[in-house]
This record gives sequence, C-alpha cells and structure tokens, in this order.
Amino acid sequence: MDKTLLIRAISHGSDALLCLNGMVLCKLPAGQEIRLPVHEFIQSGENRIQLVLLDGVLKNIHGRLCVELQKDRGADALVQPQVLYEFEKSVSRGERLASNRLIDVCVDLPVSFPRWRYLDVMQASGDEQDVQRIQDFVFNLLRQFQEKKVSLLLPCFSVRNREIAIAYGLDAQQVHRDFQMHLQQVTEQGVLPDEVWDPKSWCLLPVRGAAVYALLNSQYQSLLQFQMNDDGAVFQIPMHVGVLGGDVFVLR
Repeated sequence: MDKTLLIRAISHGSDALLCLNGMVLCKLPAGQEIRLPVHEFIQSGENRIQLVLLDGVLKNIHGRLCVELQKDRGADALVQPQVLYEFEKSVSRGERLASNRLIDVCVDLPVSFPRWRYLDVMQASGDEQDVQRIQDFVFNLLRQFQEKKVSLLLPCFSVRNREIAIAYGLDAQQVHRDFQMHLQQVTEQGVLPDEVWDPKSWCLLPVRGAAVYALLNSQYQSLLQFQMNDDGAVFQIPMHVGVLGGDVFVLR
C-alpha cells in the first residue's frame, strides 16, 4: 500500500480515549503522542473522531488531533505526511464538557472501502443480557489462552483478520499466518495478570448504545495484557466484540 491514513493525537493534562466512529482506538496517557493507522475503522464519507477525557476537567487541558495521509516512496525516500485535518482545543479547570469530549468532530475522508462488519452490528441495540453473554465469552477465551488452544482461538479472529487484510491491501492468508504466529508466541510465553479473571475489573464500554463493546480493564487499557516471560515486554490484544442473535463474536 502506497498511501496510509493515520490519526495523530495528544492530550496534555488528562488521560483520554481516542475514538473513531465510536470504536476505542487506544488510551492516550497524558502528554504522550500516539500515531495510528486507521483504515480498518473508517468508512467512505463522514467519520466521527473523538478525544474523550478520562479524568474530567480537573486542571487546564489541551488536546490536539491530526488526520494525516502518509505516502510511501520506499525506504530511501523521506516523505513528510500531508495533514488533511487538524484540530486543537484547550479548556480551563472547572469548565464543563459534554460527556467529557474534549474534541468531537466529523470529517470527510477520501477513502473507498467495503462496509466493515462492525458498522452493520452497530445498527442492533444492546440489551441487559449483553454483559452476561460477554462475560461468558471472555471467560471461555481466557481458558483457551490459559490452555494454549491456538486452534480454537484462531476462528474467533477470522473476520477481523480478513477485514484488516482488505483495509491495508495485504494478502489474507499471510495476515492469518502472521496472526497465528503471534497467538502462538503470546500463549507460549505470555502470562495474563490474575485480576483479568475478576469481571469486576473489566470495563465493557458500549459503542453508541449499540450491541458493540470495547473490552477494557479498569485502567481503560486493553483487557488482554500479556506479560512476556522472556524480556518482560507487555503484549496486548485490543478487542471490540459484538452481540447478535445471542452470540458474541470479535469485531476488531
């Protein structure tokens, strides 16, 4: 792929969640700039980008968000990204923000992708049984990781892998093989923290009131955080799940 759309964001004064079309891209630790490719979350036409404060307006806060187009001209050519949109906002301590949204904008993006599955699932409303269904799903997922059952884990991510391959112009079989190797490494060398088994430590963040949920821990990080035995690094598997017809499945 010779062109990549990225979002670059930073929040000074408060941790924040960076969201695109309702989906949680990541947690932004205060003062740390994040730059992410976002093809698998965007749609043709209007896209909504939000920077949501986690700490409220307890001090002076400044946020900046850019949408960039990065062109690839090879390893020997340095190409500066083209800024398509740039937004900044500052608030003073004590100011009120609607739902803690420091930045909340809609932008039109020059893309042409198929309609991702999560956009269709967001047409379905969530209900009071969703939390219990997701808890059962996550516990089953955790047991499969614990028992190193990669062959049972892989099908859970098949839709996600196929759509990522389409989004970035990659070979679908290669994406599948790479993800299989990643899961193999994580299950063999990684250890999940004990608190991941306590659903009280989970944050199942609904997306726009739909039957789509971001799986986060109490620190608003990805729920699945693996401490690697060999070098102490932490691998995380960000996940959004959908609930449709009583079944839970991985969307992203």
